[in-house]
Amino acid sequence: MIGLVEEGQRSLVCNGGAFELVPGDLVVFNPGDVHSCEQSDGGVFAYDSVVVAAELLDGVRLKGPKVSDPAVVEVFREVLRVLEEGVEAEAVEAVLCLCELLAVEEAAGDDSTASPSFGLHEDAAQRAMAHFCGHLAAPASLGALAADEGLSPYALLRAYKRRFAITPMRHLTSLRVECACRLLREGVEPAAVAAEVGFADQAHLTRAFKQRLGITPGAYQKMVRV
Repeated sequence: MIGLVEEGQRSLVCNGGAFELVPGDLVVFNPGDVHSCEQSDGGVFAYDSVVVAAELLDGVRLKGPKVSDPAVVEVFREVLRVLEEGVEAEAVEAVLCLCELLAVEEAAGDDSTASPSFGLHEDAAQRAMAHFCGHLAAPASLGALAADEGLSPYALLRAYKRRFAITPMRHLTSLRVECACRLLREGVEPAAVAAEVGFADQAHLTRAFKQRLGITPGAYQKMVRV
């Protein structure tokens, strides 16, 4: 469980250690952690949280129980934003990226020391990218791709980032935007473009387009057709 304290204070005891939780802190519990909390300011205690199935993470343990790094907190807020948008594949990837930031450093000799060009599971990453290119409009799932390779989603995510310096779903979105640009230049209407390249709907296409190009699909189409 990973949660962000939004309001109030609590005294936390976890695995024998004592911590004070205040707004802006992340609280992280791994499977098997023994903990208890008590309200320490007499007011309301509110937090947002996500729960990650342990099998998604290959047994990796996360830093905790208290994390106050503003950069990590900002990534957690991004996870909440993606969850609110309701695109499951992107939400799963966002949560796994957060977990990667929180992962306890692994022992020397594991796959984290592999070179970017010849890392562990590189072939699996290559096949995932080839699948994206060949099935651009098909629904994509990091979990399904990982299962086909006999890997966890976390392992495939890390392998893909090592090989291509981008996460799988972000890469797929970029490939879809590139294809959308071509179709828009050819005069295809944005709503039809969204369906043809694999976005959930026109709003999903517009969000991705603005994030990458800074303009809407409609504005892009007018600009390139002048």
